[in-house]
Amino acid sequence: MAIAVLATAHLSAHDFWLAATNWTPAAGAPITITAGLGERFPTRTDFKPYPEWFDEWRVVGASGDILVSNMFQRSELTMDTDVRLLSPGAYMGVMDVRTLLTKMMADEFTGYLEEEGLDWVIAARKAAGEADKPARELYARYAKIALRNGAGSGTHLTKPAGLKAELVPTTDPTLLRPGGSLTVQFLADGKPVEGSEVTAVTDGSTVKGRTDGDGRVTLKIDREGAWLIRAVHMVRLPQTGAVAEWESFWVTLSFHTARR
Repeated sequence: MAIAVLATAHLSAHDFWLAATNWTPAAGAPITITAGLGERFPTRTDFKPYPEWFDEWRVVGASGDILVSNMFQRSELTMDTDVRLLSPGAYMGVMDVRTLLTKMMADEFTGYLEEEGLDWVIAARKAAGEADKPARELYARYAKIALRNGAGSGTHLTKPAGLKAELVPTTDPTLLRPGGSLTVQFLADGKPVEGSEVTAVTDGSTVKGRTDGDGRVTLKIDREGAWLIRAVHMVRLPQTGAVAEWESFWVTLSFHTARR
């Protein structure tokens, strides 16, 4: 496993997402995809991602991967790249970020676990006599963005993209209208993640739920705009020779509701 950098705790607690300057471009028109790191999607990013973090960037269309540039340019607090989606239809952009390592003091780690709804980790640390000890965590980020530039099938958006961890919508999110509901399945290593807190956020609205035994949760998308669905999955690492006690997987899925 490649460990890119020792990161600070406050950095690990922010979401990594993909967004678009135009969520519904015309077929063939240039579109800028932005990679951001922050706490207030989509209005504010707090840190500029480093390009060396990016492990994979690809765009999937109805017929498979399309050719896109892997070059991202710095732009204020985001990293940006331009793509052209030549054929009309639905597309899924996929990015994963290399594994990072962070160390937190006990109270800071507990606060972060509480914020992410990781109650079982808090209980496990208490049971192991670790509640007052610092924690070392490996974490990786996986981001997806759904776009549409015209009529066409979006069934490929509802299939896993092969990431270590990901949120998979059961219906095409680019066709969802305000007031509707979206069901997503949380997968890690291709298996459902049960009991995970999943949050959907947009400017002015936050909706939360927990995954069922199949890793699914249904969230009400109550208004028009760009939405981010996010979740965190954490596992305890074997301690023989480990550089950390815990490993987490931060996943996001962004999309824009269909126009009324």
